[in-house]
Order: sequence, then structure tokens, then C-alpha cells
Amino acid sequence: MIDSSQFSDLQPRYEAFEQLHTQGATCDAFRVKVFGKLHFLKRLKPEYSGDIRRQEALQKEFETGYRLEHPHLVRYLSLADGAILMEYVDGETLSQRLAAHPEYFSKRNTEKLLRQLSEVVGYLHSHQVVHLDLKPDNILLTHIGNDVKLVDLGCCYTDTYADTQGRTSKYAAPEQLDGRKPDERTDIYAIGKILEQLPCHQHFSKVIARCTAPDPANRYQTAEQLLQAVMPHRRRRSITLIAMCISIVILGAAIFLLSGQPAQQNAQQSSVNAQDTSTQAPAQPVPQADATVTPLSPVADVPETSAAIPPKDPQALMEKDLKRMMDEAYRATIVNFCDSLFPSPSPTTGERWAEQSTEFHRRTTGISDQLVKKYPQLLESDIRQEAETRFQHLVAYVFNKMRENGNKQ
Repeated sequence: MIDSSQFSDLQPRYEAFEQLHTQGATCDAFRVKVFGKLHFLKRLKPEYSGDIRRQEALQKEFETGYRLEHPHLVRYLSLADGAILMEYVDGETLSQRLAAHPEYFSKRNTEKLLRQLSEVVGYLHSHQVVHLDLKPDNILLTHIGNDVKLVDLGCCYTDTYADTQGRTSKYAAPEQLDGRKPDERTDIYAIGKILEQLPCHQHFSKVIARCTAPDPANRYQTAEQLLQAVMPHRRRRSITLIAMCISIVILGAAIFLLSGQPAQQNAQQSSVNAQDTSTQAPAQPVPQADATVTPLSPVADVPETSAAIPPKDPQALMEKDLKRMMDEAYRATIVNFCDSLFPSPSPTTGERWAEQSTEFHRRTTGISDQLVKKYPQLLESDIRQEAETRFQHLVAYVFNKMRENGNKQ
């Protein structure tokens, strides 16, 4: 507890009032309790209490933060008597985590940190706010979940608050130091400088180089571009989702048609089609969905050229392992359907296809898990995306075989 008369007028308002050891450059920090819930209180240090610019900065921080809400941004609750009340985050700063637990910053955990930081910074930019003081001391990591909570909007730039006093030179972009107008790319520069401080920074050397380019035009232009560079699977997520939706539509259509047509009706329809072949082309069950997928033959997918693979190239070795394991899973599940028909006179064909294609995808996920552990030097997202792409190609290949067989009847 504190006994400073500077804050004696505030103590009676709270059930508990405790000064924290970690303090800011211009503000004192307190943990207070209101109706049994912990909150964080921020107030100017006594020596700055009469500084009008510092008071305006505190006002700017509250008014900017109060209108924002994001899971990785601390929430601003109220402003009274020159003190900001905000949510209390049970965690530690990135600086503290680096000092106490540097082993935490594996490539996977660093990707998570950068993903969440890029998301919240992108959210700020979408609301016309540039943080301008991104640094490890302003990034909290929660004790539960190790999630990012970004704090301190005191130096931010907005459409209505153009005064950007204050910065941390170690993380400040060149345009902050020479008086040029900052923008989103100024925050991206700071993220690159933060990434340089992390133990596994060597895995992100290209990302760092682009983030910290002296000329803003050579940096990532948006936080989303940075996010795509750090997590490349996001760039292809929409394509993958479309492909998966196509497979689901095809599968649903197959089950519906197979379960809804008795064997005798199918035989009669085949006879009618045979009589009309001179004037009418065979029917295409799902031409629009299938037309968006380019199937690959399992044999022609990735040729076995072990002599051409450098023995120490982890990417090539991973791809070779992936092809072998996916081929085994393919042959153990859906390969026999290459001889089946679509539509089929047997309603059980659709049910078996659903079971075996689901099993194939389950095995694909297991293969990804194995390769992620075997090749820790490669990005997990790249490995999983490559496995998912092969799965889609093989499913499309088999389904097209089934359709070709059905059209020949």
C-alpha cells in the first residue's frame, strides 16, 4: 500500500489500492479493486501533474481507447480526477517474459505473438489510429493463454489528435526521428524492431528486413500484409475453404443422388441415355463444382527423383516424406473408388465414400502432425497447407474417375 498524499484522495473510492512496481516514464500505475474486481489505474506522476501537454496526452489516450474494443487491446473504462481506469491484465510485459523465460519464444510461440500483435495493430489502423510507441514494455502477455494485450495509447496519432509527442528511439522509424508524418508503416517498422529482440529472430530474417526498411515504401504497407508473411497459410485460406466446400457439395450431391435413386430406376435411366447418345451428350452430375478443381493423378503428382534432392534440404526431404505418407493413406482409404460409378446403382456407395474420405482426411491431419515435429525448422503452416492441398487433389482425382465411369455406362 502507498501513503503518498498525492493519491490519498483516491484511496477511499476503492476496496483496495496498491502501487505496482512497474511504472511508466510519466505515469504511476496502481492495482485497485472495484466491487471485488481488479482494475488498473494510471495517473500522472506528481512532477508532471501540472504539465498541460501531459494532461492532454492522458486525455487523448482515454478518449481514443474508450471507443475501441479488441480482444488484444486493453479496455479503457473511465477517466476521473486525471486518472484513467482500465481493465487489469494478469500477466507480464514482453520485456519481463524475455528476461525471465527466453525459452518460451520458440518459433511457434513467436508466430502466435506476431499474429495477435499484427491483428490488434491492424484493428487500430482500421479505426484511424497509429500507435507510434510499440515496444516490449507496451505488450503484455497474459498468464492464462499467453495472449497479447497491447497497452498505452498515449503517443498515438489519430485524425483528431495529431500531436504525437513521445517515442522510444530504439523502436522509432526514421520518419519519427526526422519530423515526417507517420502512418501505418511506422508501426510496422516498430514490429520489425521488436521481432529483432526475440530469440528465434533468425527464422524471420526476411520479414524483419522488410519491416525495418528505411524507406516506408519498401515495407509491408499494411498489417494484413505482414500477417500474411508471418502466417502464409492465411493467404491461401480462402482458396482452401472454397476447395473444401466444393468437396462437401460434391459429396452431399453424391449421397443425395445415390440414396434417392433405386437400382432399377438407375438401370432404366442408363438405358434411356444409351438410346440418346447419337443426339445428346452424357449428363454431367456436378459440372460447375468440379470445373473449379484441377485434379492431379497420384502417379504424376510429385515424381520420385531422390538423386536430385539435396540430402540436407529440409523442404525437399519433407515433401518426399509427405508424398510417401499421403500415398500410403490414399491407398488405404479411397483408391478403390476409382473403379466405382457416379451415379451408382448402389445407395451404399455414397455412404462408404463419406466414411473413407473422412478417414483419409483424418490421416492427412495425423501426417501433418508427424511432419511438424520432424521438421521444426520449417513453418508449421506451410507443412499443413501442403498436406491439405494434396488431400484436395487426390479427392478430386478419385471423384472425377467415378464420374467418368458413370458417364461410360
